[in-house]
Amino acid sequence: MIAFVIASVLATQPLISTGNDLGGWFVRDTEPGGIGPQHELCQLFDHDQYQVVLPLAKRPIALAVHDQTLWFVGASDPPVLYRARLVENQATGDLRTDPRGRAVAVSPLEMDGVIRDIVILQDNPVLIVENEGIQCFDLGGNAVTPNLPGEEIHVSRLGDKWIGAVSNSHALTLHTLDDGLWQMGKSHEINGKLQDLVVHDGWPLFIVGHENAVDVIGMQQERLVKIASFPQPSGRWSVVEGEALRVIGVERNGTTTAFEIGWPSGNNTDQVELTEQFGSIEPVELTLMIVTTVIFFVLATIILSRKPKNMKKNSR
Repeated sequence: MIAFVIASVLATQPLISTGNDLGGWFVRDTEPGGIGPQHELCQLFDHDQYQVVLPLAKRPIALAVHDQTLWFVGASDPPVLYRARLVENQATGDLRTDPRGRAVAVSPLEMDGVIRDIVILQDNPVLIVENEGIQCFDLGGNAVTPNLPGEEIHVSRLGDKWIGAVSNSHALTLHTLDDGLWQMGKSHEINGKLQDLVVHDGWPLFIVGHENAVDVIGMQQERLVKIASFPQPSGRWSVVEGEALRVIGVERNGTTTAFEIGWPSGNNTDQVELTEQFGSIEPVELTLMIVTTVIFFVLATIILSRKPKNMKKNSR
């Protein structure tokens, strides 16, 4: 019974994730009782692997990526915004942080409300804050959008426009920010609960969960179009936008799964369990390792070859 309750709670909490044309990133829980950090910020690597980018003591509140920079909000009091610059490994093509395995604290965040997400606007992070609705603020605490009231609200950017999906009692409405005011669109009935709003290839996509299944529903010219459906993954999960649409699920025992949603066909690939891809060694690092090893063996050989002579002298 307790295990069922824990699984149900995890299923209602979204996976912290983000993506762009360079790849997808997500926060993975490590296996309980293991040695090391409890959480890891990971990058999807190929279709069946992931690579750890940053070890984390606590699960972040929000995560975003822009070009080759990761932004995330650490779960502290007050919350702190961190930045991690990504550089490409020329030998393998994968991305790693610079400095390696580290993020830089940008500033503490004093906000009235709960930080729900990060959106990048003109190269700068904007915080999506819930407080009797949803409102966006810059790092200085200045309002970027007016408050958008409602029960289930998700805000994003569609081109150069702010959009907000509001769901009340199974009715979904897309709002667009125009001349500083939220303009309400046509209301649509949906079967389930609005879980997320994702923008992909110029489409606003509504992620709607019902019972043990999830629907991906797009909107074009105020018409809803069902794109795909899939069984709800175990544990925390999310639909990650990037070069492709991927669904990632992370269970509390560390098991991590993923599959791809075909675009625009909506056909799903088979779900696979991801395994860790360990980072390769840079050519300079490899050279230093080889040189250091050779020097060590040379010194060891010299010391060992001289030791018997010293012993003979001492015996005299």
